[in-house]
Amino acid sequence: MAEHDSHYNDTNPAMPAGMETRTAEPAADNNYGLTTPLPDFEEGIPAFPGNMDEGNTPVVPLPDFGEGGPVYPGNTDEGNTPVVPLPDFGEGGPVYPGNMGGWTPSIPVIPLPQPVPPALSPQFFGQVRFLNASTNSFPVTISIDGTPYAINSHFATISNYDWVRDGFHTVTVRRTNGLRNILLQQTFSFVAGQKVTMVLTDSASGGLEMVRVVDTGCTNLPCNSACYRLANMSYSGSNFDLTMTGGETVFRNVRFQQVTSYKQAIAGTYQFSLSNAGTFTFVRELPIIMIGAIVGGVIQQPLLTFTVNIVAGRSYTSYVIGNTWSSNSLRVLTVED
Repeated sequence: MAEHDSHYNDTNPAMPAGMETRTAEPAADNNYGLTTPLPDFEEGIPAFPGNMDEGNTPVVPLPDFGEGGPVYPGNTDEGNTPVVPLPDFGEGGPVYPGNMGGWTPSIPVIPLPQPVPPALSPQFFGQVRFLNASTNSFPVTISIDGTPYAINSHFATISNYDWVRDGFHTVTVRRTNGLRNILLQQTFSFVAGQKVTMVLTDSASGGLEMVRVVDTGCTNLPCNSACYRLANMSYSGSNFDLTMTGGETVFRNVRFQQVTSYKQAIAGTYQFSLSNAGTFTFVRELPIIMIGAIVGGVIQQPLLTFTVNIVAGRSYTSYVIGNTWSSNSLRVLTVED
């Protein structure tokens, strides 16, 4: 062996000054007495996590809390528990939902999105209203697919237009004071972009019937003009003529549950007479309803007279309802379509 090979000597080579205090004791099975000096704790070299002599346990200093470093979640010495400051609530930072010291921080509430109803437009919906022309003495409730559209409806009352989705729907009529009693149930087609009036009438057999009347179709009116028509919803077997005070015939032979076509009417206030249909075949109808028209006609004994104020650009329907033998007498109800 080389005489200068100190690795095999029984004695350690000379230690540098200052390292004597950091020299580990030779291991029991180390025949050569070799030791590895421990690192200086101040140099930041990893420290052994176990305990050494009491009071000499190396500790890795915790980071400054203001620097955002990680903090051990457990407790240290009582009264010295490190706490990470919570964010300012006004800054929108996350807030722990539990209680802290008896004080519960408020949790920001984010409103849930509200369901958006389908667009109520002619592309998907039509409009419907109900006219009660039945002479029954009790009120009724009319619904579409279980949704009420006319509640506590009496004779000669009409509801406002309401929306109904395009498609087939079931119309149900019940007594208001006995909703389990179905008086009428029938399925109808409702068309998007179309306005209709559903008329509840008496039937020839003594029951009820529902008549569908389309309220659209009168457009592109000339200046100072409107639209006007007549609908007979009175009683089975009835047949009427509508004339002006001078005897000019506006509509002829309007039978039960029949609705005439719209006619152009010059704006103004008209006095009409309703009478039983005549047998005169030479009588002509007015092509345009206007005051002072002279066409010739036959003056008949009227059943009733009524006045209609026609405004330019609008459409009107006069419904004949009721009968001549009950308390719900024959009358005319004029509505704007």
